[in-house]
Amino acid sequence: MSQIDVKNLSADELKKLVNDAEQALRDRSKERVMELRREAEALAAELNTSVAELFGLDKPAKQAGKKLPPKYINPANPSQTWSGRGKRPNWLVDELNKGKKLEDFRI
Repeated sequence: MSQIDVKNLSADELKKLVNDAEQALRDRSKERVMELRREAEALAAELNTSVAELFGLDKPAKQAGKKLPPKYINPANPSQTWSGRGKRPNWLVDELNKGKKLEDFRI
């Protein structure tokens, strides 16, 4: 490894040296991460699985695709309900704007 005599460098040269060294460290870190990723993918492939499954990251959402029961109902039209999740339906927003309370529509 070559020695750099930092005592004889100007301030601008020192700043450039520090910036170059930091960039070299970032590049090496990225290379190492890519190397480890390739190794993990190869190991997962040997086991006929994915890296996400190996680390328990591939869990399905508990509520994904599950229809929730309604919590609120439109008395004027009982076929209009709302589970309490997501955007409020227009019928409910209209009634709330008229001064009614959310609890008035609870099932």
